[in-house]
Amino acid sequence: MGTIRTGARSFLNLLAKACKLTRTPGFTTGLKAILGAEVYNDFIGVWEPLCTFVDSLIALDNWYNQLDPVDDDGQGEDYTGLG
Repeated sequence: MGTIRTGARSFLNLLAKACKLTRTPGFTTGLKAILGAEVYNDFIGVWEPLCTFVDSLIALDNWYNQLDPVDDDGQGEDYTGLG
């Protein structure tokens, strides 16, 4: 197993936490008050399916949270050699 974690995995971890927060009591009311009903409906129309997809990834053994495999050069799959 590799030792380099990619930003994609960090992003998905953050997204899972954000989805969890959007399910807390009062979130809907607060966001609707901030955005307005029409923008809120557009946002939720995208957000809820995205959260459902992320939840399904986590339910499937949290595969995205595994370390990258190491290839022949000893670096993770997303290693660019830069920075």
